[in-house]
Amino acid sequence: MNIVIVGAGDVGYNLAEHLSRQGHHTAVIERSSVICNEINSRLDVLTIIDTGSNPQALEQAGIKDADMLIAVTPNDETNLVACNFAMQYGVPQRIARIRSLRISDSPEIPISFGALGVTHVIEPELEVVDNIIKYVELPGVSEAENIQTGNVYLRGYVITRDMPIAGKTLIETNELTRSSHILIALIIRDGKAILPRGTELILPGDEIIAIMKDDSLQVFRELINQPPDKRKKIVIYGDNLEAIELARRMTTRADRVILVDPNEEHAQHAAAVLPDVEVLFGDCTDVEMLQEVRVRDLPFLIAVGNDPEDNIMSCLLAKAEGAQRVIAVSTNRRHNKLFLSLGIDHVINPNSITTQTIMRNVIKLPIASLLSLKSVNVQVTKFIIGPQSAVIDMPIKQLGTRLKRSIIIGSILRGDQMIIPSGETVFLEDDEVLTLSHPDDTREVGKLFKSESAL
Repeated sequence: MNIVIVGAGDVGYNLAEHLSRQGHHTAVIERSSVICNEINSRLDVLTIIDTGSNPQALEQAGIKDADMLIAVTPNDETNLVACNFAMQYGVPQRIARIRSLRISDSPEIPISFGALGVTHVIEPELEVVDNIIKYVELPGVSEAENIQTGNVYLRGYVITRDMPIAGKTLIETNELTRSSHILIALIIRDGKAILPRGTELILPGDEIIAIMKDDSLQVFRELINQPPDKRKKIVIYGDNLEAIELARRMTTRADRVILVDPNEEHAQHAAAVLPDVEVLFGDCTDVEMLQEVRVRDLPFLIAVGNDPEDNIMSCLLAKAEGAQRVIAVSTNRRHNKLFLSLGIDHVINPNSITTQTIMRNVIKLPIASLLSLKSVNVQVTKFIIGPQSAVIDMPIKQLGTRLKRSIIIGSILRGDQMIIPSGETVFLEDDEVLTLSHPDDTREVGKLFKSESAL
């Protein structure tokens, strides 16, 4: 694909790195000559020192032949103008990061981003909220995506010794799942990817990537020793859109939700729009405030405020005061490992979330974007089985003997039906098959299916 990226901050730079690594022809428009020089020294991409609202810069970047434009500057107006120009040049996909309030969801403001040229809107604040909720709903989850029409779940989890799945082979794990369809598609061990066979052991410390239908989530919870549980109380600390939206959505997931807001005016606004939330004006970097909201044994304290340092500090103090789990939003990547080692359960970086969201729009497969960002050496490809394919009417369990190499069938789309396969599942013509394989084997898999990649 030919891709033009407008803005080379944290998000734009990471996108350029990952997309160029995958072989996409990538051009970057960035106002800072310093950043462009750094990109030129490290990445095989075209750089234009200019702004994305300049049509001449867009033409230099190859907008006439582009398949996609991604506008991720800090300025919403620049992103919208770049997408509008891209629409006029006939670029099919136009992605804009919009960081202001939810204009698109405000009925009193009849604004259409589509009319402005945007085909995909990325709202970092709401992406952060969605990400946090996944951690609250399934504590300990490392990755979580809903794919297809939302009824197929992809979940990543790090295995501990107390889980029923620990120390079991995949065959034994399948016996534990009873009739539920749960596929362990990948095991990541010591930073290396394993495409597991039936005799592969799942060890403590492994990160597994599982694919399942939504009605199998309860069984998956049992495998990882995480029964569903409505939280008694959740405390949120923040003074922004994320804090309000998160508090609103937590009211269905906790008996009691407390929002501590360090901005008095914002706290008054929050209290007016959140009738089911206790809103307090205060500072969670103050131990007395934490004691007032009684964080000892608190299931979750979540700090999403505008000041990343305050978010980190409030979480560290809350953990010291006895909170069970703490989540902090921070744009500073450099010290994340240090903060995690000090007891913060999750440090969420909005820029990383935005990058992964956009990658999903490029690759079209959540697990592929996930593995790309993890730098795992596994190729995720979707094939359509052609009429001359040797696998038609073949059970999946025979595929390994035909290829004599490791391949995982992650899912099969048959018409409107999504199938989480077992060894007995039979391939049919026109099936869309999601495969995981080592990059060197992908071409051989395509030959067997008599198909080009469907991506």
